[in-house]
Amino acid sequence: MRKILLVAASVLAGALACARPAAGQAAPLKAPEVVDCVAAVVNGRAITLVDVRIAEGFGLVEADPAATIAARQRTVLERLIDRKVLIDFTRERAPADPDKVARELGRLLSRLGRDETVARLAAFGLSGEDLRPYVEEAVLSESIVSNRFSHGPAVSLREIEAYYAGTFVPGQAKLGRTAPPLIDVLDALEAELKAAKTESQIALWIQNLRKQADIEIRPGCLGR
Repeated sequence: MRKILLVAASVLAGALACARPAAGQAAPLKAPEVVDCVAAVVNGRAITLVDVRIAEGFGLVEADPAATIAARQRTVLERLIDRKVLIDFTRERAPADPDKVARELGRLLSRLGRDETVARLAAFGLSGEDLRPYVEEAVLSESIVSNRFSHGPAVSLREIEAYYAGTFVPGQAKLGRTAPPLIDVLDALEAELKAAKTESQIALWIQNLRKQADIEIRPGCLGR
């Protein structure tokens, strides 16, 4: 744990050191004011446009880079809503595992690199520590889902055979390949089907939780 925190702190400290003007140099121009508004309210808790932009900008939620700004922000907003709903309705009020949070925070800062970290933190007027609540929420919600669906759904041999004949073999043919015998890809196809089933079950579960939540979305806030 101590080593992880030191790595994250080292990345951030180096980044901030580079951002600090040397003696005799003019201070950098003040970052432009960040426009903010309330994009959604979930059980009385606000999610702001800045929250959405931070989650996207630091890779806490993935969105299609080819989509419009408003579409990307709506994708991120929906994911942030999901996280709050999960945490609220499973009553997981305890902090996320500090080791996992430290690893994820260190990974984010390292992936961006020192210069990009400085630029993005400066754009929002943040420090690296200000990202911790966002990372904690992401880690905690992922842990909730993982614990609930840890065993995964059962997949029958009949389902695998149907998937092999109806999806896998035609897919290989489109690529100009001859499909290997079912026995050779049995485990891989079973894993694919389990993953797809699990994803579907998770989506349905979250959808049902959202129906029980008090959610107000303000789409006019997005796209700025």
